[in-house]
Amino acid sequence: MTSAVVAVPRARPQVATRPALRLARRTRPARVGTFVAFAAIFTFVSAVGFHVVLAQGQLQLDRLGREISVERREYEQRRLKTSTLGSPQLIIQAAEQLGLVMPLDPPTYLEVPGAPAFPSDGSRTATTLGDWKKVKRHLGDGP
Repeated sequence: MTSAVVAVPRARPQVATRPALRLARRTRPARVGTFVAFAAIFTFVSAVGFHVVLAQGQLQLDRLGREISVERREYEQRRLKTSTLGSPQLIIQAAEQLGLVMPLDPPTYLEVPGAPAFPSDGSRTATTLGDWKKVKRHLGDGP
């Protein structure tokens, strides 16, 4: 008797797909959680940085406001001093200290021959610069 070799089909080992799916499912939430954590940390750090920049800007504005008020005060003091020094009474006192006195008589107006007369109505100004050649010989010692 001959024995025949009968080939028995071997059972193929089945590839386990579920553990791979479970592994993928486990890593996906971990990746999403990690991303969310980094995004939250980045957001908080950005917010803190923004507030720091905002606070520095506010401090600079406050400092500039104080400087402006100090300079404004100094400007007003100098303006008051200038107006006080330019007052007519103070100018008269300074002139008297130099030996200058107020004239007893009103000023005498001199007329230069050939010069245009000053308009009495105030509509236009005198133009002695335009008539310089006419007036020149009458000014000073002349030729």
